[in-house]
Amino acid sequence: MEIASKLCKACRPKRKPTSKLTKKDLHNKVQTGDLNAYLAQSLLVVRQRDAHNKQSLSSRKRWLKAWKERLKEALEPITKEIISARNTWLYARDKGYVDKAEFYFEYHAMLKHEKTHAEMQQLINPSRPPSARWAYYINPMVFTRVREMWAALPPIYKQSRTPLLIRYRPDGDK
Repeated sequence: MEIASKLCKACRPKRKPTSKLTKKDLHNKVQTGDLNAYLAQSLLVVRQRDAHNKQSLSSRKRWLKAWKERLKEALEPITKEIISARNTWLYARDKGYVDKAEFYFEYHAMLKHEKTHAEMQQLINPSRPPSARWAYYINPMVFTRVREMWAALPPIYKQSRTPLLIRYRPDGDK
């Protein structure tokens, strides 16, 4: 027998794969006997599981983005202080204020280390930031070290600007 058609074999519409069939199409194929009932049921279970996983993943991504933003807001004063410390260090270095330049160089390095440490902790163990206050993310030893360095600095260099870690008081806001 020979069949004549206006479409060649390559141009004919292809059948939908079973993974793309709708729930109703699967039901119809099972009723007509074109598809095994067990196979149709397993396809529906896999679809439902995949949909649930996709929802879970998108929810997790949304929370990760929100937590990252909260951490960024909490670390904003430290970010500004890093820029300020760097600029002060460059100015002191250019003017030849060796003691002041050394203080701000080390201070800048400590702040960057603490900020990076907080961000890396968030990347390693993603969760809601434990605090909205920037001081929580600074190691208490850093506060002590900065205060010692500030005390050792000659009084002439203490007149222009007081660093954030020196101004901060645990019982107050700053």
